[in-house]
Amino acid sequence: MSVLNQYKVKFVVRNLFNTNVKSILTISDMLSAYITDLNTANKVNQLLNDITEVLNHIHPLGGGQTQSTYLAHITATETKIYQDMEEWEENNNIQPDFTLPTSDFKVIVEAWRDYLQQ
Repeated sequence: MSVLNQYKVKFVVRNLFNTNVKSILTISDMLSAYITDLNTANKVNQLLNDITEVLNHIHPLGGGQTQSTYLAHITATETKIYQDMEEWEENNNIQPDFTLPTSDFKVIVEAWRDYLQQ
């Protein structure tokens, strides 16, 4: 089973305030929201660079927050998505809202980049 099928990835165009906006849907609302917030090629490429550097052990941790305050912590083995950065800042030991292997996360983000470029 492909990574995109495993996470039930779908790309859609939504009409928000009379503007068409590209979005991604996955098995996790948090994963979908985090990736959808990366709505420009520059933002996606920065994230892909972070992922690649972490997977190549150049940096131990990558990721960061989006404009909607979703937070991702990316390590070489797994990516943790948190819905609320402020909640995480108050307690770094909270459980992530969604976790997946970083190699799977990279495949999904690459597909998102490709969709945005269409």
